[in-house]
Amino acid sequence: ADSAQSEGGSSTMAEAGNAYNGQIKDGHFHGKGTLIYAGNERYEGEWVYGKREGHGRFTYADGAVFEGQWVEDRIHGQGVAIFASGNRYEGTWENGRIHGYGTLTYSNNDQYDGEWHDGKMHGRGTYRYAEGDVYQGEWRDDKRHGKGVVTYVSARGSVVEKFEGDWVSGKMHGHGKYQYADGGVYEGDWHDGKMHGKGIYVFPNGNTYDGEWINDMKEGYGTLTYQNGEKYDGFWKADKVHGKGTLIYTYGDKFVGDWMDAKKEGDGELIYSNGDRFKGQWADDRASGYGVFVYANGNRYEGQWLD
Repeated sequence: ADSAQSEGGSSTMAEAGNAYNGQIKDGHFHGKGTLIYAGNERYEGEWVYGKREGHGRFTYADGAVFEGQWVEDRIHGQGVAIFASGNRYEGTWENGRIHGYGTLTYSNNDQYDGEWHDGKMHGRGTYRYAEGDVYQGEWRDDKRHGKGVVTYVSARGSVVEKFEGDWVSGKMHGHGKYQYADGGVYEGDWHDGKMHGKGIYVFPNGNTYDGEWINDMKEGYGTLTYQNGEKYDGFWKADKVHGKGTLIYTYGDKFVGDWMDAKKEGDGELIYSNGDRFKGQWADDRASGYGVFVYANGNRYEGQWLD
């Protein structure tokens, strides 16, 4: 190695393509100095016996820059990094990794402010998207995980949709409430980002469904109450009335029986508000086949019904 010792413990050294200019002690970089690496990287800052320690600035070959605290030759403590991508992080580091609390501003103007673990968003934090959407809550391994609230905004900046509840690996999962842009509101169970389990959906027109869901569709047992007073209580399949169920009409008539694809199909009884009743077979939403009609006055007809 070539070196030129100067007064006050300063030295200029060149070794293996690296070049150092700064203070030394007992043959080690010690104090303040600049090391230019063979790969065109550069460190300017404080040294302790040959190791970067204290405050320093490191410029990487790809143009990324870090300035902040170093311990035992590693980035450790407070610091600011501007990455080659244009992303900028300001916050705490541990053993060369983003760790603790800090703010990452992306080149597209998205921003995360919160807790970090081993280089990933982890803990509590707020992510603000450039277009205005915001997620506030818990994170694990760079994904929404735990309790959190996300708000979606319109081009004018007003909130149009909102979800508050549980997240697992970036998806709504557990229990939560979603307010939709059209005015509908669902509160209940979620699975893998979809309404799944038990929940209540209030539709924009005022109708309310309280029951079971599978993959965003009404399926299983549930009750749909219409704004006009009608009410269906029974089974569903693929978002349609299907199976055993009871429909109470606005004017007081009631049907109890079998349904298929939202139509009366199979056996069923229609009880009229005036006391008449029909019990028999149904097809395509109409009485069809054998049946018994009993009038309120006790008269009775038994026979076949045609479409």
